[in-house]
Amino acid sequence: MFNEREMVYIKEEEKPIIYIIEKIVNEKCYLKGLNYRIYKITDIKNIEIATEELKTKEEYICNQYLRNLKRNARIREKNIFLYGRILHIDGDKEYLENCLELYKELNVPAEGIYIKEKELESEIEKYLLEITPDIIVITGHDSYNGKNKADISNYENTVYFINAIRKIRKHFDSESVPVIVGACASHFEALIGAGANFASSPKRINIHTYDPAVLAIKIATTSCNRVVDFENALKYIENKRDAFGGIETKGKMKMLM
Repeated sequence: MFNEREMVYIKEEEKPIIYIIEKIVNEKCYLKGLNYRIYKITDIKNIEIATEELKTKEEYICNQYLRNLKRNARIREKNIFLYGRILHIDGDKEYLENCLELYKELNVPAEGIYIKEKELESEIEKYLLEITPDIIVITGHDSYNGKNKADISNYENTVYFINAIRKIRKHFDSESVPVIVGACASHFEALIGAGANFASSPKRINIHTYDPAVLAIKIATTSCNRVVDFENALKYIENKRDAFGGIETKGKMKMLM
């Protein structure tokens, strides 16, 4: 018998990851990734309790990811440079808190708002007009059912991300406010086409909890006179170009005179 909040894996996955059980309804399990921004619904017969080996493996990968990012982040003295301010909108409260803690550790100014993916279109406009950020992250969870790759209806939350981008682009263009958007297996081409600067997922694969935050930090700490070094940012993204792609984008850091 399985319980809510229990750590499990899906038996049929070639490279299993850990999921948390959010709820169980009529033998259907509603799962979200522990460290990856994916949401799945599967039959209860398809899951097993996560092994200690799998838990240890994911914990190691996550800790290594954070160590590398914190050790190599190019963060300047606050009294010389003014970093870009991030508005991080997340469909997952726990992931949001984790990303806000990362911004804080790296001295990058950020504000976080929890909005479920389906509520983005109706809620986002008031926040971006109140906060007027330099950079916007829109993320949460997503999934792709493996059918027609071009059909938006085959993605759990991509359409909500698209509608949110369009709301932003009514007020700010891609140069004035860069947008990083998407989650696991999101429709990359549609998100870029809607106006995102960076988006997931070109190869329809999983992305890590911190991947969108990594790109936001890179933009925030890159000079406004320089194009963001995307290749350098990819060093801190687990699945590199398979997980994220984007367009040429300038940084948001300014030198105080």
